[in-house]
Amino acid sequence: MLHRQISFLLTFTLLLLTAGASAAETDKGIFWKATKDDKTVYLLGSVHLATEDFYPLRPQIEQAYAESDAIAVEADILAAEGDSLLQQRILMESVYQGERTLKDELPPELYSQLKSWMQKRNMPEAMFIRQRPAIAMISISMMEMQAHGLNPELGIDRHFLLKAKKDDRPILELEGVLQQFQLLNGLDNPALLFQQTLEQIGNIPSFLPKLTGAWKRGDEEALNRLIILDGLTENPEYKPLYDTLFFKRNEKMAEKIAMKGPNYQSLFVIVGAGHLVGDRSVIEFLGDRGYKLERL
Repeated sequence: MLHRQISFLLTFTLLLLTAGASAAETDKGIFWKATKDDKTVYLLGSVHLATEDFYPLRPQIEQAYAESDAIAVEADILAAEGDSLLQQRILMESVYQGERTLKDELPPELYSQLKSWMQKRNMPEAMFIRQRPAIAMISISMMEMQAHGLNPELGIDRHFLLKAKKDDRPILELEGVLQQFQLLNGLDNPALLFQQTLEQIGNIPSFLPKLTGAWKRGDEEALNRLIILDGLTENPEYKPLYDTLFFKRNEKMAEKIAMKGPNYQSLFVIVGAGHLVGDRSVIEFLGDRGYKLERL
């Protein structure tokens, strides 16, 4: 179970889960080219879960990968799945080690909402009680997405990781699986993220088609509004959460891309699509570092 949870990190961006693509090769997606000093960085906004009819991807995207010397991802989930020591460290990050439980961590009304969800999905309370809030959030998201027919095995990041390993191409991590778990577990107010997750789950049937359409059109403005701006407008108290999960990470990822990119003639970067749209995106931070940017 643990290795599958790795694919469901950072639920904010995981809600960009395009499915049912009837003409995948014509879907525009979020795809950029950044150049500096005769070096090229391609940036693809990933969807972490999809369906078989999401493929084949646009030929221009596959060609950019073929021409690249290395790929960069948020976290190499395939390497993590094969590393038993890392999985043990993740497990230690995932569950409470003492007497404290998830019920102690969440406000009573929020835990009551969780119990209602567990009853709806016929899930025993014991399955969640020892999990930290962020990990329980990942588990819930995983179950809900799979219940809607989405498959983590078909995510775009996994698609290119498999290609890179087969092609023996270098794989760079912009963050890392353990770092992402630590980020989530280190949130100042984990109940806030948990609450938003439960709220988003109820909106999935109406929310997904909007995101699907925006991604297929390559509509960055709509994606930024759906993933970030609407949430901040409706819940201004979420601003510190968005700062941590998006904007600060975007700057750090851009810094690492700018540092590693010059080592390769062409670098192919895959990150969650929410990191490539709006103000303080990875794209904007790369522009600040002197990259010439072009939408593809």
